[in-house]
Amino acid sequence: MEVEVASRLARSAGQLILAQREDGDLAVGTKARDEVVTSADRAADRLVHEGLAVEFPDDAVYSEETPDSGTRLAHRRVWIVDPLDGTSTYVTGGDEFCVSIGLAVDGRPTVGAVFNPCRDELVAGAIGQGVTLNGAPAGVSDVDHLPRARLSTSRRDVTRGLVPELGAASVTVVASMAYKLARVSAGLDDATLSAVPRKEWGTCAGVALVLAAGGMATLLDGTEIRYNRSELRQAMGMVAAGPALHAELLVALAARPTPFRE
Repeated sequence: MEVEVASRLARSAGQLILAQREDGDLAVGTKARDEVVTSADRAADRLVHEGLAVEFPDDAVYSEETPDSGTRLAHRRVWIVDPLDGTSTYVTGGDEFCVSIGLAVDGRPTVGAVFNPCRDELVAGAIGQGVTLNGAPAGVSDVDHLPRARLSTSRRDVTRGLVPELGAASVTVVASMAYKLARVSAGLDDATLSAVPRKEWGTCAGVALVLAAGGMATLLDGTEIRYNRSELRQAMGMVAAGPALHAELLVALAARPTPFRE
């Protein structure tokens, strides 16, 4: 039931944010740390919150666009939501944004739904149930060697000099972390990584999808990624891929001569 509800809400929220941009009825402002926020972020947030409250009234919701009271920390089941991951590219007319809805149980990501409305791609799944791309079974790729790997990363990680040192076969720049993770889980890319710590909102659903699809998603030191924590960001960056490629990436990252820079 959780996958179906998350998928339905992700699609509805995605259609809403796309329609708001196409209609030109979009208020754009900034919030803490000068991050961009729009009326579409907040409208999608309300839609998802209301839908989850109806279907799972006893669960907590932790969302980027809703003030955090901290009461979620006492809950075993917490929905972790980014109603519009990739707001900057959304505002400038790009197509790399998405809606991300994840469920963490006892701190572990278990369910995910990530929808990119521009590309009409819905990746959804749960631990023990597998992953689908627009309803068709999907999974992580079996590429096991970096020189053959399709790697997705952010524009900032490219400027940090991270990619040339790893020697991936190809590199795709994608704005949304949630969407990058979803692409790996569906086999559209072989791996993704972030050199810097990420917030829970943009990774919970995607990490759940990678794990459900048979892949690995860890922090850069290989440790497990946990959720519903009091800290805003994870302790460090992260990497996700199929099992063999993930192991090779961890070795390559540990051997880098240049430290990561914020």
